[in-house]
Formats: sequence, structure tokens, C-alpha cells
Amino acid sequence: MIKQPIKRAVKRALMGAGMLLPHAAACSRILTYHSVGTRDHEMNVTPKCFCEQMEWLAAECTVITLAEAAQGHAGVAVTFDDGYRDNLTEAAPILRRLGIPATLFAVAGRLGAFLDHDAKREDARLLSWDELREFASQGFEVGGHGMSHARLSSLDESQQRAEITGSLDRLREELQCSVLSFAYPYGTAADYNATSLRIAQECGCAYACSNRYGVNRPGSLETFALRRTWIDRSDTLPIFRAKVLGKLDLLSALEGPAGLRARKWLNRISGR
Repeated sequence: MIKQPIKRAVKRALMGAGMLLPHAAACSRILTYHSVGTRDHEMNVTPKCFCEQMEWLAAECTVITLAEAAQGHAGVAVTFDDGYRDNLTEAAPILRRLGIPATLFAVAGRLGAFLDHDAKREDARLLSWDELREFASQGFEVGGHGMSHARLSSLDESQQRAEITGSLDRLREELQCSVLSFAYPYGTAADYNATSLRIAQECGCAYACSNRYGVNRPGSLETFALRRTWIDRSDTLPIFRAKVLGKLDLLSALEGPAGLRARKWLNRISGR
């Protein structure tokens, strides 16, 4: 109740300054979603809001795959972190109707269960393996997101390898298909390191995603640390449009040390 209006106020203030920024049409932008349902969390987006956002995206933007974004193609790609069940039941039908491709990064060691930071409620349950197979059978890409959603930067190399390689190997075995992408859990600059990037490359990934805010420019493409634009429940449709069009790229300042401290402070006062 505290955090959402604060975030909206900050975004509206930055939108004014963002009007002076050049349009980022020649770049690839990757959107990050989590749950699309009723989960009581700031990163949940309701099905109604998601539908409005996707309808605008399909009508107004060039929608591309994550692989195309990783190659520097101009457009917008859609991704989901963690693998909530509502990605299949709520998000997938909307994406199929609009012809929007998407990538889901699954926590391979928790499928059918819950993440540690979530309430043990049905609306926070992750996809089962059979449900993930159904999601993949609809033409969507599946990538790795670790075995347990551990913060990789806090682990030594062998532990990181178990999280990254273990998740990709399990997904390949269960889905019987190529798994070429990985997203670092949490994904800020403080949540992964050079070891994480090296392991992702060594275990057969073609590209990997961070959650560092921003776009990916062809001349400075970080294939194994692609930037993404997170979407959360404080994003009204005008705020969503501003994010996609680059008018809120000043939010990338939150990735610096001062920005990370501010985010932790806001989480603390809001009880998150």
C-alpha cells in the first residue's frame, strides 16, 4: 500500500524528464514479467492489465523473439521469470491470440512447488513439469533460471555451476529439446558476476539475461548480460507505454550503488 503509489509517483516524475530522451527504436527491448494473476506481490500483473499491455504492444510495436533481441534486432521481446502456473493459464492464451512469442525462465528445482520468498498459496505455485511441457508445446521458448533461485553472486564456482548447468541439463532432459537461454535470478548487477557469465557460456547457452534496466544497442550488445525492462503492478498503461518507448530509461540509474540502496530502503519500509 505504501510502495505502489511511491513507485508510480517516481515513474511519473521521470516520464517528464524522459520526454527529452531520444526514441530507442533501433534497439531491442526485453520485458520481464513474473506472475500474471492474483499473487499478492509487487511483481504480479493482473490478467486485465497484461491483456491491455499486450494488445497495445501488438498494435503499436515490432514484437520479436528473445533470440532476435539477443542478435540486436530492433523490437520488443517478452519474457517471464520463475515459471508461475498462471503464465500458462492466464498469459499464454493472450499471447497466442495476439501472436506474441515469449520466453519463460523456469526454476528447475522448484517446479510444482513454491519459491522460498513466496507465500505457500495456490496462486503462487510454479508450473509442474507437465504444465511446462504444455507451455513449450504451444511454441514458447523455455530457458533456465537456476535450480533453487539462489543469488549466484553469493555462491562459489562449484555451487554456481550446480545452479546454472544443473537447471539447463534438467530442462533439456525433461523437455527433450534445446535450451539455449538463461536468466540470472534477481538479476541486478549485484546478483551475478563474471563467473556466472562464464558458466552460462560454457554450458551451451546462446544468450543470457540480467534484470539490469534498459535496452540492448547493437553496437554494445552484451549477449550474456542482456538488459531487460521489468514490468510490475504499479505500471499503469501510460507508464507501460513510456517504458516500452524509452521514456523511462532513466530508471537504469537504479542499477547503481545509490539506486540499489534506495530500492532496499523502499523494500524495508514497505515490508517487502
